[in-house]
Amino acid sequence: MEIKEIPKGQVIFESGQKINAFHLIAKGTVEVIYPGGKYLLHGGDILGLCELDRDDSYVGYRAVDDVSLIEYPMEEGKPAESVFSNTETLKYFMASLFRQLYEMFRQYKQLESECETLYGNLSKKYGYYIDMCTKFQMEPTELEGQEGVSGFFLEEGLPFWMMGYYVSLKKIMVSWDYEHENHDFVYGFFTKAGEDLRTIIDTCYELYEYKNNVHNFILNEKGVDIFGRLLSLYEKAALKYGSRTDDIVEFRNNLAELLMQLRTQGFGGCPFYQERLLSCKEKMKEIEQRSQAGPEEKEEVETAEDNTSGEKKLSEAFTQEEEEEDLTLLPQLSWGELSGSLRTIMDYAKCESNLETSFIDHIQSYKAVANKNGTEEEVRLLRQRITKEFCDVYTCAFRNSIEDENIPVILKMFFNFGYVDEELAGEKNALFLSGIAGHLPTSPERGVYTFYEWLLAVYKGEKEPSRNEFDLDYPAFLVEQRKTGKITKEEEKELLEDNMAKVNYELENVFPLINKLTFGRITTFCPVFSEHNVMKGLDAMLVSARNIAKILADIQSKDYAAYYRETMFTAPERGIDKEFIHVEILPDFILTPNVGNRGVMWQEIEGKKRTTPARMFSSIFQMEELATIVTRLTGEFRWEMCKRMQGARWNDLSERSLTSEYFDYIQFYRKNSELSPTVKEKIKNDMGRAKNSFKEMFIMDYITWMLYESSGSPRLNKVSRSIMFNYCTFTRGIREKLKANPMYQELAERYEIRMGQKRHRVENICQKLRSTGKPIPEEIEKEREFLSM
Repeated sequence: MEIKEIPKGQVIFESGQKINAFHLIAKGTVEVIYPGGKYLLHGGDILGLCELDRDDSYVGYRAVDDVSLIEYPMEEGKPAESVFSNTETLKYFMASLFRQLYEMFRQYKQLESECETLYGNLSKKYGYYIDMCTKFQMEPTELEGQEGVSGFFLEEGLPFWMMGYYVSLKKIMVSWDYEHENHDFVYGFFTKAGEDLRTIIDTCYELYEYKNNVHNFILNEKGVDIFGRLLSLYEKAALKYGSRTDDIVEFRNNLAELLMQLRTQGFGGCPFYQERLLSCKEKMKEIEQRSQAGPEEKEEVETAEDNTSGEKKLSEAFTQEEEEEDLTLLPQLSWGELSGSLRTIMDYAKCESNLETSFIDHIQSYKAVANKNGTEEEVRLLRQRITKEFCDVYTCAFRNSIEDENIPVILKMFFNFGYVDEELAGEKNALFLSGIAGHLPTSPERGVYTFYEWLLAVYKGEKEPSRNEFDLDYPAFLVEQRKTGKITKEEEKELLEDNMAKVNYELENVFPLINKLTFGRITTFCPVFSEHNVMKGLDAMLVSARNIAKILADIQSKDYAAYYRETMFTAPERGIDKEFIHVEILPDFILTPNVGNRGVMWQEIEGKKRTTPARMFSSIFQMEELATIVTRLTGEFRWEMCKRMQGARWNDLSERSLTSEYFDYIQFYRKNSELSPTVKEKIKNDMGRAKNSFKEMFIMDYITWMLYESSGSPRLNKVSRSIMFNYCTFTRGIREKLKANPMYQELAERYEIRMGQKRHRVENICQKLRSTGKPIPEEIEKEREFLSM
């Protein structure tokens, strides 16, 4: 067997090049390149498995760093008999083939999801364009070739059973006797798996082409796209009706929102995106100067204020975009200043010597692992040890930082991002983190914290510790500790007042689990910041208080009562003994120090008080679309808050509530005469996707309600829609638009009758107070406003 040394950056094989041997990677990383995508191979992986049963390279291979390859002969596109005579070598071939199949399955599912989402975005944006043309009485124009773009569909997609087949086959192969079983099976497996691997690659390329095609209709370099059509329509409408009329201001604001959304939908990386952004700003300024006030412009102060706020919103939208771009321009440490980051962190933390030595050794070992997501026992145990020690080091460092007014930048990076080593993070990422470490886009006063800021709030007594995984809050946890004899009653009293003990509780009982959950990939979780987890630009993934506020505002513009709770108000001195009112309490968002893809709705209230904020967690660098995550968390919050309010009777239909009606609907859907057989079959399939969880099923329906039904696109069945309309009611503006559709008309009318009765009751209270000369309490005034939303 020949060993080849390949220098960094060299192409090993080009697609179509003759290939007569397989190569096992002894050292280094190799990039596999196919049209439209790529993936990485690490130590122990095999080059040439895509070429099984072929004599030319189906994909390209390039050395990412210096690579050592062990050559194995190929006979008619299959491993030579010498491979089968060595059990360990054969295992390498099998394991690498499974890994490459799994990676391509992952890319296939991701591309499939992106195509569906992108086409949905195109349809939604073009539908909005048509609506605006109708509104402003102008003729819409189609984009050239758009008629050829239909909904995402593959004529020959992957068989539905293929992924499950290989998952099960891998489990079977664990017990397969490599030494004594007939090798014909392996020959057959290699032939079939190699063919399937090429099929997946071809399908991914087809998806990639479709994605690019749709991508170009939304935004392209020439400007002949949906956004260009909308901007052109805005110009015509503004010049015709005046730029300060309500409809034009709303249209302008929506354009600004749209351009910002494009960034989160994958367009931010386009080289022409920033150019289009600046061009749009200049164009809008030009239109503003050219346009004159239209005949419908109102002179009332209220309208003038509305228009001013609309202009301000547009300005803020562009300012936000510019601020996000400027993150890369913040002052950064030099690469030399970042050198030895791990040593700096350990010197600051002042841990016990055995913990310090062990943590440093484990980080060095982790850096040396080629496949950090590997499932090998040794790698898995290494990640577990680092996870445990990371929390211990974090605790030590936090204690030393409490009174430190000049926390070093590297420690801020450690606290807020999980950063421990400059080489592990990668130069580009490490420099970026050093720039934003002192300019975090959070806002504790607005309820958005990094995890470090959250711990400080707990330490200062501003926030109570979170519940643990057994749903015990801090006082209940101490009671449990006392009952099991771990602490005395006197110690319990002391710990209740000890803020550092509360921080320790948060770090030991909440931090490890919540950090893992928000990371999303639980089996490969490791809490330290590593370059291999960064799939997008950090500036695009960074979660900010501004983004969260904007998303919450969008949710409130649809589901106005999402974060309102019912509470009791009394004012005996004004003759109000007991009146139920609604108050809005927005949730706290805590950003965990990782690059992840999940959000977690951890608890709906603090302790037992119902008018306290919910707690929601997200990775500080979020790979998924933040708006979708927050919408999902809002749906989960609605479910859990209703259960909290209803108590043990949350699913008792005799006491009607969101949870009791939805529970009854799902439990007895088979007997529901209002549902067709097709709808019942869909509910059955959806329950399978929701793993038979009533809450998950509701959340899925809530997301559909917010994304589609709010814009008049019916997706839910009649029963589910009725429940949503009653308990997650849209704002008045949306309700008025939906009334035109018979599906919503009766629901809207019933809702108005119920709200009218409640408003009448509040008006009677106000009238009674006026007649006695008593001022109307602010709480009652706000309730009147709430009932009119």
